[in-house]
Order: sequence, then C-alpha cells, then structure tokens
Amino acid sequence: MGKVFNELSRVQLPAVVHLMKLGYNYISYKKRRTDFDLDNNIIVPIFREQFSKLNSNTSEEDFEKEYQNIKLELNFDDLGRSFFNRIQGQGNSQYRLIDWDNFDNNSFHMAIEVPCINGEEEFRPDITIFINGLPLTYIEVKQPNAPRNGMTGVKSEFERMTTRFKNKKFRIFHNITQLIAFSDNMDYSDDDGQQMQGSYYATTSLGKAVFNSMHEERYGELVDQIGTVSEEEVDYILKDANKIVLKNTAEFKSNCDINTPLNRFLTSLYTKDRLAFFLRFGIVYVDATTKDGKPTIQKHIMRYPQYFATRKISEKIDEGMKKGVIWHTQGSGKTALAYFNVRYLKYKFQQNNLIPRFYFVVDRLDLATQASKEFRKRGLTVKLISSKRQLNEAFAEDIAVVNIQKVNEDTDLTNKSGYALNIQNVYFIDEAHRSYNEKGSYLPNLYNADKNSIKIALTGTPLISVDGKNSKNSRATTREIFGDYIHKYYYNQSIEDGYTLRLLREEIATSYKKKLSDVLSSISGEVEKGSLDKTTLYSHPHFVAPMLEYILNDFTKSRDIYDDQTIGGMIVSQSSAQAREMYKQFMRKRELGETTLTASLILSDENDKETRAKEVDDFKSGKTDLLIVYNMLLTGFDAPRLKKLYLGRMIKAHNLLQTLTRVNRPYKDFKMGYIVDFANISHEFDKTNHAYFEELNQEYNSNTTDEDLENIYGSLFVPASEIESSLENARIILAEYTTDNLEQFSREVSETPEKKDLLELAKTLRELKQYYNVSRLMGYIDLTSQINELEVAKLLTVVTNRIATLNLLSNAKDDSSEKLLKLAMSKMDFSFKKVGEAELELAANDFLDRQRKAASALGHNWDQTDPEWVSLYDEFTRILQKQHIGELTAEETQINTTALDHIIIQINNLNARNRKLATAFGGDRKYARTYKHIIYSQKKKMPSSVREEPGLYRVMKRSKQEIDDKVAKNQNMVENQGYFTNESIATIRNSSRQEKVEIAPAQVRAVSQLLTDEYGKELEAIGV
Repeated sequence: MGKVFNELSRVQLPAVVHLMKLGYNYISYKKRRTDFDLDNNIIVPIFREQFSKLNSNTSEEDFEKEYQNIKLELNFDDLGRSFFNRIQGQGNSQYRLIDWDNFDNNSFHMAIEVPCINGEEEFRPDITIFINGLPLTYIEVKQPNAPRNGMTGVKSEFERMTTRFKNKKFRIFHNITQLIAFSDNMDYSDDDGQQMQGSYYATTSLGKAVFNSMHEERYGELVDQIGTVSEEEVDYILKDANKIVLKNTAEFKSNCDINTPLNRFLTSLYTKDRLAFFLRFGIVYVDATTKDGKPTIQKHIMRYPQYFATRKISEKIDEGMKKGVIWHTQGSGKTALAYFNVRYLKYKFQQNNLIPRFYFVVDRLDLATQASKEFRKRGLTVKLISSKRQLNEAFAEDIAVVNIQKVNEDTDLTNKSGYALNIQNVYFIDEAHRSYNEKGSYLPNLYNADKNSIKIALTGTPLISVDGKNSKNSRATTREIFGDYIHKYYYNQSIEDGYTLRLLREEIATSYKKKLSDVLSSISGEVEKGSLDKTTLYSHPHFVAPMLEYILNDFTKSRDIYDDQTIGGMIVSQSSAQAREMYKQFMRKRELGETTLTASLILSDENDKETRAKEVDDFKSGKTDLLIVYNMLLTGFDAPRLKKLYLGRMIKAHNLLQTLTRVNRPYKDFKMGYIVDFANISHEFDKTNHAYFEELNQEYNSNTTDEDLENIYGSLFVPASEIESSLENARIILAEYTTDNLEQFSREVSETPEKKDLLELAKTLRELKQYYNVSRLMGYIDLTSQINELEVAKLLTVVTNRIATLNLLSNAKDDSSEKLLKLAMSKMDFSFKKVGEAELELAANDFLDRQRKAASALGHNWDQTDPEWVSLYDEFTRILQKQHIGELTAEETQINTTALDHIIIQINNLNARNRKLATAFGGDRKYARTYKHIIYSQKKKMPSSVREEPGLYRVMKRSKQEIDDKVAKNQNMVENQGYFTNESIATIRNSSRQEKVEIAPAQVRAVSQLLTDEYGKELEAIGV
C-alpha cells in the first residue's frame, strides 16, 4: 500500500496543527454549520458572546442592532472600508468589536473549507481564521511542485484570486477579509521577483492585488510563542477532515515540524502579536483614480521591510535615539513607510503621555505637493506649509509637509502654547541623499528649530564615498550627517520580492555609434579647435537629428516587440540646450507627419510650475509618449509605465542609481526596465554598485534538454543480471536522497541546484520503473519486490514536477523568446467571419462564461465514476469540440450555450445530491461513495438520499466511528487489505446487530470491500 502524499498531508492539515500551536482553536464547520451566517461566514454565537464580554451592560437588542449595521456595511461597494473603520473603533459605532489593547482577550478560531457562497458562485478557502467570530483572514495552500494551467501552483492561485476579486458576488466576503496568505510550503526561488514559489500575503482588492513575501528578521522573538498540541487534538482534526489515516505517516509528521517553509511563514504572520500589528497598524485604504479618471479605492498592506523598519524605529526611539537613517531602495514605498509610522508612533507616544507632531521634510516644491497628495490619499489630514510664518504656527493636522528652504534661523518648533504639554516633534527627512548639505544653512536651521526632535532620514541611495574619502569632491556622507542606519533594504532584495524590476542595459547599434562619431567630427571641424564647448557640440542640430531618429525608431519598435503600446519613454539629455533642440526637432517631425508620437519638454525654466505638473500627470496617465528632460524627474519620479530610458549623458554615484531606477517599477507583465545607453555608463555603474555593496556590508545553464528521447533500455527481454546491475547503480545514486520519507525527499529535490542532477535522477528513476515492469513480466519476484519497496512512481512524480517547476522559473527569467513570439504574432493577420460583430462577441462571451461554470462544476464533483457524471462530461466535451470546429455564427454559438446551460443545471443538481449524501456521513466522501455504489449495484440507479436505504445508512454511520477509531490507533491495518476487510466486516456485523437491521452477508462483504478500497485510495492520495 502506498503513502499519503497530497495537499492535505503536506500543507493544509499540517498548517492547521501549527496554527493550533500558535493558539488558534479548531472548530468543525460541518458540526457547527448552523452557527455560521451563510451571508458572511460570521460565527454568530461566538461573536455575540465576545461582543457582550467586550461591551459590558449591553443588551441583546444592542447586539442585534450592531449586527444589522455590520451586515448593511458589508454590502457597501467600498472594499470594506466602513467595516474596517468599525473594527478599528473609528466607524459609526460606540462598541468595541476587538480588544486591541489586550489582544489575548479576544477569541481565536479556525476552520477548514468554509464556503463563501452567493447563489451559484462559490469558493472555499483552505483555512479561515476568526477573531471574535469574525472571518478576518484566510489561508490558501498548495502542495510543492504542483504546476497548474502552465503556471506554478502559487502563481496560478494568484491568477485565480484576481478573478475572485473582480467578481462582485463575493463582495461581502472581500469586504470582511483583511488579510490573505498563500503558501506552497517551499522556499522562495531565485526568479527575479516573478513570485513563482514560496509564501506570500496580501489584502483584498477590486482587481489585481499586490502579493508580498515575508523574509523574517526577528525569529528569535517568535519561537517561544510556539506551543504544543495533544494527540487528542490532532485526532479530532484528522477525524473531522475524514483523514485519520494521515496521523502516523512520516510525511505528515515531517510537515508538522515548526521549521517547514509554510510553518515558519505562519509563525511570522499569525503569531498573535504580529497579527494584531498588521490588522491594527498595517492596513490602509488609498483613494486613487482609474485610467479614465474615475475615483476608485485601493487597499494596501504593510510590506515586510516596512514592518521591520517600523519596529526598529520604535525601539530606537525607546532607547533614546534622536537621529538615524532608513536605507530602503527606490520603489520600496518610503512615503507609505512614513504614513505607517505616523499611525504607529502616534499610538506609542500617546501610551507614554506624549503628544507627537510629525513633519515630512522635502527639498523641492513639487515633492512637497506630491507628498501631501499621497498622505491625503491615505486618509491623513495634512498641513502643507507654504510660508515661513506658517511654520511657526501650531497645527492640528496629522502631519505637516514642509520644504526645508522654509526653515530659517529664527524658526522655533518647540512648544510655545503656554500650556505644559509634553510635545515630541518627529521629522521624516525625505531623499536624504540630496541637498541637505552640512555646509549650508538649511540643515542646521532644521536641527536648531527643536534640538529635542527625532530625525528619521529616508533614502534609497545614501551619500557614500564612491571615489575615496580624500577625493577633492568628497562631502559628508548621509551617515555622518543623519546618524547610523536604523534599517536597510537594498535593491537586490526589492527585485527578489517583486517590488522592483531588473534593469537591462541596451547597447546602441554599432553603425549608429559610428554615425554619431562622424557627425560630431564634422561639427567640430566647422570651426577652429577649442571654439566649441561640449554642450554646444552635443546640442548642435546635426548631432541631435540622428540621435532623435534612432530613439523614435527604437521606441516604436520596442512597443511592437513588447506588444504593449502603453509604455512610455524618457530621454535624459546631455544639457538643457540639447533637450530644447531635441524637442524642437521632435515637434517639427510631428508637423511634417513623420511621427504620431507625443512628447513633453520638462525643464526647470520651461513653462510655469502648473503647466509642468499637468504635463507630468499627462505622462503618468498615458496621454504622452515621451518626456524630454535634463535634470528634472531623475529622482522621486514614479511612473510605472516608464519602461524605456534613453541616457544621453554621464551621471555619477547615487544620482546614477536614482536615474536608472526610474524604469524599475512593476508594470503589467514586464520583467525588466530598459536603459538605452548613449553615455557608456558601465564603468561608472560598476564602481558605484561596488561602493554601495561595501557600504551595505560595512556593519554589520544549462543547455541540457529535459528529456533524453533515445531508447536507453535496450531489448525488453533482458537478463536478471542487467536489472540487478541497474538496481545497484540506482541505489548508489539514490543513496544521496531520503527515499523512505517522501516529504524529506521532496525537500532535497527542491534544494538540488543543478537541473542536470535532477535530469539524471529522473532518468534513473524512469529506468527503474521500466525494469520493474520487465522484472514482473519475466517473473523475477525478488527484484520486483526490491524495486517496489522504493515507490519509484511517487519518487519520479516528485522529480518530474520539480523539473517542470524549474522550467517555468527559467522561462520567467528569460523573456527573449517571449519577445520574439510577440513580435512574430504582431506581424500576422487573422481573419474572422464577421456576421454581426457585436452580437457574435456577446454570444462568444456568454459561451465562455457557461463553459467556465460547467467546467468548474464538473471538476468539483468528487465521484467521477458515477455514470451520470461520465455522461455529462462526455456531452460537455462534445459541445466544446462542436464549438471549436469551423466558424460559427452567433445563432450557432447560442445553441451550444443553451446546451451548456442544461449541463450546468444537471451537474449542479448531481453535486447537490452528493453534498447531501456526504453530509449525512459527517462530510466523509468515502462512505458516501460506498453507499452510492452499493445501492447502484443492486438497483442500477444512483440514490439521491440516504432515505432510500435508511437501514444500510444507519449501519454504515455507526460503523464509521468504530473504524476511524481503529485506524487512529493502528494505521498499518489500512496497508494490510485482508486484515482491514476482516475488521470492517466484523464492525459492520456488530453495527447491524446494534441497529437491529438485517444485512445480507454478501452486502456486508461488498460494503467492506468498497471501504477497504476507499481507505486504501485515500492513503495513496488518489481519492482526495
């Protein structure tokens, strides 16, 4: 008999056991189904009890009124903002729903497979977690190396989640959910942020969500919070899931270890203190606009570097810190980090009877406006200080945004109210690598405005000594000015986490380099040597013309290659004079009809501030194709659609990194941002990158084909000696793997870095599998037994799934073939039969919708040997074949759609009957299938209810408890089919006597044999 090796044994039930170790109580959904409000999955009795506990002197009427208000709010089209405010104590409620100050005072429950149902639409999270009976978070798990739909399991789950978010029928469930976790129980892969495997968390969304990894930095504070579970508790979980056979398997025990990737992730996120922090301080609603300018809502959750940075800031302040540096790479969300700290530090200071005043300090007017906008979008009240007089005035807003140039020698930010208030000023100093010069007056003015202030500097590229400390251009470093690093998060981590993209430096064509060189020489020769400076040379019309021509051709071609006409480009000019000449020539090309592209010229002395701001917004929203700049927008400018950067001048040190990363924001399915290098920055970049790497660490190919298609096995009729030799060779190879524990073997396979080693292993296992069949055929009983003990088929499945996963990871990193395919497709012409286009399109959409629903319903059926299911599946396949043969009219498509409607009705009815039968057996599908097929063998018709044979039902129901108890005590009985059959026969006969129901001996044997098969299949992970 084989071993259980599936999603239940490897991830779902081990996760439940681990959550119990973290203090969550398991609750049986099927036993307490009536306690759940099916509209929203709130466990009403628990919620009522906790409500009374947290709100003394309230009546049942108070609870009912509050509950009705909650149900009303959950129907709002606001992504749950009203409900979120309510549980935070900020909504239209006078009651406490969660005890945030003493989080352990709440109740913590979890359940598996709790359905989220609205009409015919349904999804079932693997694990739902309830706080005070409220389903605030759920977990989706996938077994390792299980590709689906051409994607890894985790990636496929992300796609499915995006579809769910867009489905308005699930609005209530999305509105009440605050946190969603995903895991395939694997370590993160080196896939440049493609998020192909590992563990992630997100919050809800109206569309595509952001999925965040979790790289633990403080495991030491968590490990002591992991408790233990009793055998009785484990038995209860497994029995409730009808999977008691898992209990004593090596794989299940391995996956219950606290150090599996999944369980480490759960510890990081669901330890109660952590969960409380994320739910209370780590979620924010952001007011945004759609592409067409309509208002919408986004919901964001703290990224893990923001969380750990916030914790470090708080601790450093407790230690008496007055200044320090947050080094978080560009694109990591430093404005959001400041927002989260305002919320958390305000709470912390108030606990210590301090009144905090927060300032966000910038060094450019446009950044002040931008920061104010970002804070307001997140719900903070903002005072945008526009004069030095305003700076000295007290303010009641959550935060003040100020340009550092407004701070003069007379600025006094200390308490001047005349009241004995304990005020603590906190400055967040943005872009701390720029013009905060220690030799200038602005920074000393800020420091002296309140010498007791706390100064937190934010930068993605701190000033460091790139050319050496004794360089004539050296100046004080960021660390020398603002203090030690509080927390660091470098750009390689950001790329790994998918927050930013890799960069690809594109060499310009050799022929073009030669052309520019010739043009430059001809320009220089027009006048005497030395009479033209570099700026004049590079801004000469003869030089700019071929450069602009190359850029426009390259940009247009890039849009075709990437199959995306929405991407934008930025031209970084050698000088403002070159920028103006380039824009002049560009507009001339538009007048002559030589290009349909659009562009804006952004210079500090070109147009007024309002005009520049509008042109920048137009670019961000996709109304403008290209930006032509010199010094502006090279830092602090965030436009995800910007994917092509044409670098026309040399930029050094931190400014270079700032400029290059304008194109590193995630956008659609892009895997990198592209730099077209006219200035040959490679040496400067290498030098800068090396210097930053040193600063960061100061403190502290294969071309092998996947398959060998040659017949390596030789003749079928091989001597026993050859099989013995092959087996011995295989044993040597397999000696490096733990083959008697499938879970450990799977981990070892996943940790094997070389694909060629996995290919060799797969080849060995494939050969063993072939020899197993040969030895059986030839009657080599001893060899057959030896090979069979290795469970070759299961080992081979693990290896081939890992190879498939690696192929997906490899494809994710190499998009050259993808670009070629897109380019080829863009050149093809497709023709369609056009008979009422709009009508045909609507008909096709209806068909696809019914196809999805029918496929989903057929797939959810758990008795696919049922003759009715087989018939419906055959009909479904026939309709699909009919739909996809030839060109159909709207009328023909509608006929096929109607046929699918009939299938959907029938399969939903069949699934409903099956659900009722399973419910009668406590949700155990093994017994429901057995009951169905016993009746079918007698009547040639599947039963629709246990009422058709109530006596048999009662006997089987009574037998189930006794058989499960025996299996819990002795799992080996399932592996011994003869023993299991005899035990079940005795149990059924005994139940028959107790129920006083006569069952013929033949029927007893038939029931016993079917149950033997069902338990055996469950153990082999076939009938999951």
